[in-house]
Amino acid sequence: ITQEDAWAVISAYFEEKGLVRQQLDSFDEFIQNTMQEIVDESADIEIRPESQHNPGRQAEFAETLHKISFGQIYLSKPMMTEADGETATLFPKSARLRNLTYSAPLYVDVSYRVVKKGHDCEEVTETAEYPKVFIGKVPIMLRSSYCTLFQQSEKDLTELGECPYDQGGYFVINGSEKVLIAQEKMSTNHVYVFKKRQPNKFAYVGEVRSMAENQNRPASSMFVRMLSRAGAKGGSSGQYIRATLPYIRADIPIIIVFRALGFVADKDILEHICYDFSDTQMMELLRPSLEEAFVIQNQQVALDYIGKRGATVGVTREKRIKYAKEILQKEMLPHVGVGEFCETKKAYYFGYIIHRLLMCALGRRAEDDRDHYGNKRLDLAGPLLGGLFRMLFRKLTRDVRSYVQKVSPLFQ
Repeated sequence: ITQEDAWAVISAYFEEKGLVRQQLDSFDEFIQNTMQEIVDESADIEIRPESQHNPGRQAEFAETLHKISFGQIYLSKPMMTEADGETATLFPKSARLRNLTYSAPLYVDVSYRVVKKGHDCEEVTETAEYPKVFIGKVPIMLRSSYCTLFQQSEKDLTELGECPYDQGGYFVINGSEKVLIAQEKMSTNHVYVFKKRQPNKFAYVGEVRSMAENQNRPASSMFVRMLSRAGAKGGSSGQYIRATLPYIRADIPIIIVFRALGFVADKDILEHICYDFSDTQMMELLRPSLEEAFVIQNQQVALDYIGKRGATVGVTREKRIKYAKEILQKEMLPHVGVGEFCETKKAYYFGYIIHRLLMCALGRRAEDDRDHYGNKRLDLAGPLLGGLFRMLFRKLTRDVRSYVQKVSPLFQ
């Protein structure tokens, strides 16, 4: 196959897909799915007014709860409002010429419920539905499925003052054309091992930025570090391995993490890290870590050890253990699972991170390359707008709550 043949394939690809297909698909995905998901995952606004105390009279209801929830969202075609209040469809050409933003109005169904509990535990619910409430405007990417130019013929495009060869993929904001540049980031849910430049406290670092598939919260990072020979107090033999857990201030010895996950026996722990018991080199590297955690021999003590180093200070032992359990369950490696009974899966994945670290320390595997494009992911227009929309929608719910509290006579 010659280079000319390769160019024929490339030309055919661009003929069908165009140069900006990735931008348009990403934007369409944001409008069709991401926005609704963000609205659905936002919690209802719940407001409980303090019951008013009237001397000599019993309150009508024991407690009242106001609930505001957001439902289906709707996006209309790009519109503009003239000075006299007239609305008309907005085309990109007039947005450019009149320094307007090419955007479409966004509406959402709002339902308002008042739940009143009587003194005899009887509930009275009043509901009111407010369909299609205007909540803001969303900039529209040119030539996306929500653009007025979508699927227009070349003749129509020329009449609308657009170039038929313009591929779109950009926005018009205050009359100027703007493009969203994709942002590079390290791939999530992937184990990387790096060698630290000496002199350093640590010799090798294994890291994973864990992020659950369907969750839209920031990635939770976890590090497993091997101390360098110079940094370890025990002279040449003591290469301890420590793990950094989210929300825990100090580094935790890896064996204690395994015991907190419910794997107490040394053999069980080694099975998760060292897949071959005849591999004496790897076993020797783990010896200092096993000796370091010798004093902690059951799950409750291990959980307490982690809980003591958490954000909770001066609470009871039960609370510390509960806190440590929650951290291990919800914050440590959330992509493996955040429910009950994920401990075994998490222990295997945690063991795999340590295994990769040891393979690199023994020189059997090269360290990972931060700059390799295969280890990167690109955030296109969709995820970038999604992050912005999530932030603004949260602000909207906060503002609605404070406004209701301000204007409602129940809170005066």
